[in-house]
Amino acid sequence: MLNLRQTQQVQKHLADLSVDELTSLFVSGEASPVDAAQAALDRIDTYGQTVNAFVHIDKSTTLEMARASEARYRAGSPLSAIDGVPTSIKDLAPVAGWPLRRGSEALDPDAPVMEDSPPVARLREAGAVFIGKTSTPESGSRIVTRSRVHGVTRNPYALDRTPGGSSGGAAAALATGMGTLALGTDGAGSVRIPAAFCNLVGLKPGFGRVPSFPPSIFMPHSVTGPMARSVADVAAMIEVMAGQEPRDPYAWPVPYAPRAIEEWSVAGLRIAFTKGLGTRSHADEATSNALQFAANLLADAGVHVEEADPEWPLDPFDPFIVFWEATYAGFLDTYPADLAAKMDPLIQEIAARGRQIDVLAYHRALSERLHIAAATKSFFSRFDAVLAPVMPTPAFDLDAEAPPGESPDDWRWCPYTYVFNMTGEPALSVPAGFTGDGLPIGLQIAGPMGTEERLLEIGAALEEKLRLFERRPPILGAD
Repeated sequence: MLNLRQTQQVQKHLADLSVDELTSLFVSGEASPVDAAQAALDRIDTYGQTVNAFVHIDKSTTLEMARASEARYRAGSPLSAIDGVPTSIKDLAPVAGWPLRRGSEALDPDAPVMEDSPPVARLREAGAVFIGKTSTPESGSRIVTRSRVHGVTRNPYALDRTPGGSSGGAAAALATGMGTLALGTDGAGSVRIPAAFCNLVGLKPGFGRVPSFPPSIFMPHSVTGPMARSVADVAAMIEVMAGQEPRDPYAWPVPYAPRAIEEWSVAGLRIAFTKGLGTRSHADEATSNALQFAANLLADAGVHVEEADPEWPLDPFDPFIVFWEATYAGFLDTYPADLAAKMDPLIQEIAARGRQIDVLAYHRALSERLHIAAATKSFFSRFDAVLAPVMPTPAFDLDAEAPPGESPDDWRWCPYTYVFNMTGEPALSVPAGFTGDGLPIGLQIAGPMGTEERLLEIGAALEEKLRLFERRPPILGAD
């Protein structure tokens, strides 16, 4: 048995531990899932109002799940490698018994959901302890995280900056220890952008890797992905989330069966690195320097690294904006007029433009997407992966929708993420450095379909050298 002093010392740091560190404590009995859940809830009590990461907290359910996990560990029968691990769920994913707001005033805050989405169900079956639901802009419509339902979410590394979006609540929660794992969604960069802005790891799985149900109008661009403070934690989470779902017609028919992390190696891989990803955009000096440094680290690890750009047949933004606007038009039209009128004016503006897209323009965009996908596959026939920026700049001002001088309606200024939503390939955001004023910089590693494990291997190789997961936001102080 631990004495009181030892117990307090363990619990003080539980909120910052990795999955493996936590579960090792659970197995040894030095700490329990209840201790870990309480540590995360304590962080929410202390910093929750400061960063505004959560829209729903249910402490009684959280502690009930933690006590059930504690009993399994005492019986020597944990359900999985993440049993008992505190996990937050972005409020675009249904969780049985909890409300689903989607950042919208059009949805009833008192109407509980009856069924988990498949990724949530897989996490529940694995024994993860749900901490709460994290904030999102309405229906994932922004690359910042603000809504009329919850207000504005702040970046823990600089409270006057955005954490990115649309999984900004998930990112702010992870960075401050309000959970060890987080479930996000990514339709144009919504996992990778907040991960990059908040010194985190975020994986956009390949389309179909993580099952979904019911079918969404945002498919095939939008997928559900894991977020955490380290590559190993993301690897543990995706292995659970990639479980089978017979109702999803796009779910991969073969199981996700990665090798043990101890077997990972990047030696001999061929990796391209690019500052513009085949577009006219170029990252700022700090991001470009981080990219070059990361490429050098990989070369030192035995990777064949070459500077090269994909050769797109056209600007990927051209078809992307058609899908973006047309999808929101279709989404808005699924609601009765009185509820649609309550939605964010931004969504209504996007939908209004989408209604002006005729069927020929939409079919042209479908054809253009196929040509872009073909160009991507051709590029990946030469390279195992590509290393690129996630965003051209670090996190920008909290009250802005884009950096100074850039239009939030023209995403050509941040072209690195959405192309892989159109083509379906997996992409991973990993921490790569900090600016002189302490803002995180993230880089993206993308690869062919089915190579999530390879991307994690490459991310782990960078992580081992940089060890940025050891850094915490200054607001945590000595906590």
